[in-house]
Amino acid sequence: MQTHQRFSPSSLLVVVLRYGILIGCTAIIGYPVLWMVLQSFKSTSEMYANLWGLPHALLLENYARAVQMGMTGYIVNSTVVAVGTVACILVGASLAAYAFSKFDFVGSRALFLMFIFTLIVPMQAMIIPLYTVLVSLHLTNTYLVLILPYAASGLPISIFLLRAFFDTIPHELEEAARIDGCSDFDAFWRVVLPISGPGLAAVAILQFVNAWNELVLALVAIRNPNLRTIPLGLQIFISDQVEWGPVFASLSMATIPVIIVYVLMQRHFIRGLTAGAIKG
Repeated sequence: MQTHQRFSPSSLLVVVLRYGILIGCTAIIGYPVLWMVLQSFKSTSEMYANLWGLPHALLLENYARAVQMGMTGYIVNSTVVAVGTVACILVGASLAAYAFSKFDFVGSRALFLMFIFTLIVPMQAMIIPLYTVLVSLHLTNTYLVLILPYAASGLPISIFLLRAFFDTIPHELEEAARIDGCSDFDAFWRVVLPISGPGLAAVAILQFVNAWNELVLALVAIRNPNLRTIPLGLQIFISDQVEWGPVFASLSMATIPVIIVYVLMQRHFIRGLTAGAIKG
């Protein structure tokens, strides 16, 4: 016999309110991005005349102008810096977090608390001594002038998140691997790491976005025009000219790839962030 599920008026109201709130939040968050993309297809005169309306025609010249102003090179530089930062953080944070999660060594708690304490110290507060160290190491004309500080500043929060994720992995899996002859590192590499995709994805997305958007250190440390990242290039665009069409086209070129990456990996991102909350 086929049964039909019936909703009471109260449960139906809850569903309507829930989806209404979700749609409203999506509209609030998504509208600025949509507005930015629409402005990228307008001329400056049309933008001032019709700021909130749809463009009369898709003016692709703005994107061609953005490319001419060097936007493609800025995207390449930001990609190299962001990917290099994420790679360094994933290697260092995964090893450190695994040690904090699975091993009880002398000073482990104090050392972990020291990492957590560094979260309250922003990188901007250390910009002068940091720049002095980078100059003394002759890194000012290389990608490492950004990759190494970004990786160092991103390690504490990454270790915190990954440790919470590793705590949710049953210890019996590693014990079984050791019975089969695996060393501690082999158990980490062959057993723990392959099932840690959500945690690693959460850290990767978080640190990729941070490195992609950082401006202060790039503004201080980058002297070679060929090494400028997207935030530094956009600041130069806005300060050098008032052609808002190419500026919005550049913003769209810088924003859309990050949105696509997040949409494709959002499930892993959410699972990685909430893994530690369900321990026990």
